[in-house]
Amino acid sequence: MLTQLAAKEWTLEAAAHLLNRAAFGGSPEEIQKLHAMGHAAAVRSLLHAGEDEDLFPAPEIDPMRIQRPRDDSMTPEEVAERRKIIKVQARERTQETRIWWIQRMASTPYPAREKCVLFWHGHWATSIQKVNDPFLVLQQNQTLRAHAFGPFAPFAKEMSKDPAMIRYLDLNSSKVGHPNENFARELMELFTLGEGHYSEVDIQEAARAFTGYRINPETGGFLFSRRNHDAGAKKIFGKSGAFDGDATVDLIVSRPQCAEFLSAKIWNFYVGEKPAGPLNQVLASEYRASGMQTGNFLERIFLSREFYSSKYRRRQIKSPVQWLIQSCKNLERPMPNPKMVQNSLEQLGQVLFAPPNVKGWDGGRAWISSSSLLLRYNLADTLVRGGGDAAPDMEKILPAGTKPPQACDLLAWRLFQAPLNPALREKTLHLLEKNGNSEAARRDIVHLLMSTPEFQLT
Repeated sequence: MLTQLAAKEWTLEAAAHLLNRAAFGGSPEEIQKLHAMGHAAAVRSLLHAGEDEDLFPAPEIDPMRIQRPRDDSMTPEEVAERRKIIKVQARERTQETRIWWIQRMASTPYPAREKCVLFWHGHWATSIQKVNDPFLVLQQNQTLRAHAFGPFAPFAKEMSKDPAMIRYLDLNSSKVGHPNENFARELMELFTLGEGHYSEVDIQEAARAFTGYRINPETGGFLFSRRNHDAGAKKIFGKSGAFDGDATVDLIVSRPQCAEFLSAKIWNFYVGEKPAGPLNQVLASEYRASGMQTGNFLERIFLSREFYSSKYRRRQIKSPVQWLIQSCKNLERPMPNPKMVQNSLEQLGQVLFAPPNVKGWDGGRAWISSSSLLLRYNLADTLVRGGGDAAPDMEKILPAGTKPPQACDLLAWRLFQAPLNPALREKTLHLLEKNGNSEAARRDIVHLLMSTPEFQLT
């Protein structure tokens, strides 16, 4: 079992760690507010999310316009022109949807749910480049949100019927006599069990169970084609029966490896390290005890002493999305304009709705290269100085006239939630003593601190 964090261990630093990992960080005031709640209440406040749909209404996208490029009355030239228009519309709607979601992540009063949606987006990875329909990826995003904190089995069943997933893994053409194995293979290898915990026969038989899954061309929703479904007897994991897709999901989720695989992946996302064997077994046991409900499991993690271990704090490399949102929260400034957001995430390597492959993003050290690190430093300068948007209020970040030692402490807490290392503190003190009272110099110093390897960690 995971051990409970003691009351005396619920410090401001622990509250900052929770807010950084469970959500996207916060300002000093937000950290203080979370800490004042007490540990259990703080965790509950993050995980028991209310509704914010009225604050962030989803973009309106017409599936008919995207999915039906022609009718019988159109000439070939008109069809070609229509396809060009649809391509432009699809690109614009996709960009609109990306900005809608990033703004929601940055501004929602319930950021832990959006952080969990981001996790599941990388887990159930599909890409607009193949799905080729912004309505379907938006619909999937809403499904991820609806099930983010819920039980896994119903979630997996819903994702097997998700039209974006159906298109991405070629279920739309899978039929009796000719099952497509793509989805069944990825379901076991990447989504539920991990490599080596199934046989080729299991995949082949499971593929038969998912035949007949289709996309409704009129609505963009799920359609079950009974005439294309293989209703015959199947043998999966040594059990025989006329299993359909839902029954197959139940068989998979009941395997002990499923809880082990998922709990390890969730821990890695939130903690930044794959759990070793004994810890993995503890986590799997906790996940099962939670009913494999992700929200309940996360509550157990966020209440545990293990989660707050010093070996995990400020050791996780920020993903581009985390870096951008957390930087803006640190600076208490609004998100940049949509064009900058779009370009920044593209250059940093995390384009929403376009993970590189069905495995999602690798994360960790894969986020950092010499070019991406330089780009982060340059983007930090833009965020600190405004870059065409409202610049952060330096009097709020570091009031003029603050004595250098206190200024170092203020900046260290705001940007790192930890003391500066001795060499960086000495350099910062020198700059503050030299010309730290001018606003331009204070912005330079903030940019300097954001352009350090330490700032890339959370």
